[in-house]
Amino acid sequence: MKQRLFMADLESLTTTQQNNLRRIWLPERYDIAAARVCIDVEEDECKWLEFAVGDIIVRRDGELILKDLRLTDGYVKIAASESADAEVFELQEPTSFLKADTLPLLTIGQLITMLYMLEKEKYHFYLLSGNSQCACEIGNFNSSLKMSILNRSVKHDELCDVLWTTIKAIL
Repeated sequence: MKQRLFMADLESLTTTQQNNLRRIWLPERYDIAAARVCIDVEEDECKWLEFAVGDIIVRRDGELILKDLRLTDGYVKIAASESADAEVFELQEPTSFLKADTLPLLTIGQLITMLYMLEKEKYHFYLLSGNSQCACEIGNFNSSLKMSILNRSVKHDELCDVLWTTIKAIL
């Protein structure tokens, strides 16, 4: 069972959807996130770097800085090259990122929370779980979508993917 989003899920977002996701995401310690990091300035080549959020710093201008949980000193480390005769420096992976440059790799729980907090009239969301002693219900099952969901012959979608598809449509 898929427990969280993957990089391919985030890459399917448009720029507007990415910005909307950043706006509604409230990062917390231990969240898994990804940031695009430049690995070759001359070729304008970037890669996604996944990290766990350690500390969250609020700058004076209100911007959030997310520090990698593995953080040692909070700065980009630059190490000298092995070659003693050349003045070449190797850029190491950064250990802190602006929230504005970061996207969350949300878990199923975070996706459910996000759907619960968003405007419910824009989509159909209902979740029921329980047994003979207790139950939890989120949403309203009186929707026009109910019959199309219940009448589907194949019902093997991953919960994480269904929640993500719903959130993408809202973003």
